[in-house]
Amino acid sequence: MASSVELTVNPKAPDHQQGDEAKDAGVTIWDTESDISKNPKSISWYVIFASALANFSDGYQNNLSSNTNVVFKHTLGRAYTSTIQTRISNALLVGAVIGIILLGYTCDIWSRRGGLWVTSSLVVVGSLLATLVFQVQGQGVSDMMWYMTIARGITGVGVGGEYPPSAAAALEGSNEHYDHIRGPIQVLTSTLMATSAAPIGTAIYLLTLIATNNNLITAYHAIYSISIFLPLFVAFLRFRMRDGLLFHRNKFKSKLSPPYLLVLKRYGWRLLGTSSAFFIYDFINFPNSIMSAAIINNVVPGKDVRQTAIWQFILALLAVPGPIVGSYLTNRIGRRWTGIAGWTGYIVLGFIIGGCYTSLTSNAIAAFVVLYGLMQSFGHMGPGATIGLMSVELYPTAVRGMSYGISAAFGKAGAAVGTQVFTPIRDHAGPASTFYLLGGLSILGAGIYYILPEGRDIDLAAEDESFNIYLRSEGFGGDEVSS
Repeated sequence: MASSVELTVNPKAPDHQQGDEAKDAGVTIWDTESDISKNPKSISWYVIFASALANFSDGYQNNLSSNTNVVFKHTLGRAYTSTIQTRISNALLVGAVIGIILLGYTCDIWSRRGGLWVTSSLVVVGSLLATLVFQVQGQGVSDMMWYMTIARGITGVGVGGEYPPSAAAALEGSNEHYDHIRGPIQVLTSTLMATSAAPIGTAIYLLTLIATNNNLITAYHAIYSISIFLPLFVAFLRFRMRDGLLFHRNKFKSKLSPPYLLVLKRYGWRLLGTSSAFFIYDFINFPNSIMSAAIINNVVPGKDVRQTAIWQFILALLAVPGPIVGSYLTNRIGRRWTGIAGWTGYIVLGFIIGGCYTSLTSNAIAAFVVLYGLMQSFGHMGPGATIGLMSVELYPTAVRGMSYGISAAFGKAGAAVGTQVFTPIRDHAGPASTFYLLGGLSILGAGIYYILPEGRDIDLAAEDESFNIYLRSEGFGGDEVSS
């Protein structure tokens, strides 16, 4: 439990000196500042685990879009138009942008964990509403689809709101005791967990189809029912989640507005780089992920739902090794070159699949799925593993949530634009065209990564101190930062 004793410790003093001051006062600095128990290492792992599970839940929500498209396409037929399909997918993305911006701001001002109760609640409510969509089918397909759009929009606000505080909390939690492996930890708790949710969700969908003799509505209820309980468990874990010491030392006092113009002056080029890279990656990755079931459904003979689900499961499984390899490479060769390696895989495989699309889908579906899966794996290994990491690592603690939020919001905007143009491009230029576009944009993504700073060797505490000195030199000084 937290001590009630107020302890004044010089935050600029070395850690060992702060420890001596705390020892003399008879209390622990962890207890006075953030109510962390006497074993801070266990608390750090607890924060990391809670963030990992939240990312798994969010990845599961994103993956639902893929199987939902197949269910609605088969149960509603021509009434489920490409316009409706895009609208429902974009509802999640637009909601996510709202959640990202709101929580990116509030998690810097007040707390990393405070708003997460709200986001978990929104995910639960949105998932529950989406689970019941077939109950309103009697009102007509149009009303049913608008109902689904609203439900997914509510879910999107919750899912998007998870990203900034979870990413910042995981980085700061690992920095306290495991700074030398903070990069791999961040990748494993974010990209790997989100990527792993896809094959697990697809496996549940597939097993339900097998058990019910291809009953699509039952399969739909199964996958959406689980999406209700995941955020409930995440909310339970947050009872013990604590903000890190790095956050308490360096956050702005809530009564003052952060000097965002000064932040932009110092970090504007970095923000442009991470935002642009995020935009391009999500523009490529999101439509190719949520439309993957529809793509496979179009090339499977007879459009058999179970066969489509099997190939979809294999495709999702092939992407999982990507972030595992990426977590190793982030420390081995650095964040920038790991990202560039992933972009290169996108370029090569995108052009190969585009050039051989007709022969692959006509004569070798297995080869098509394997190449498609490898392409996704390279994406998750490179920019998928590193863009989120760089978007929290390259910025000081006081504005980490907002900086990540802006970058990720551009990413979701890219995903929305990509989803909006994906089907029209396929319809007018042919199915191979989207893979050519993917390869071409990846060249631009690799170029942006080349000019981004390397985050592997950044000392987060030193970056915070440098930022505070900069603010004071610009006239925003003294006690306006908590440190």
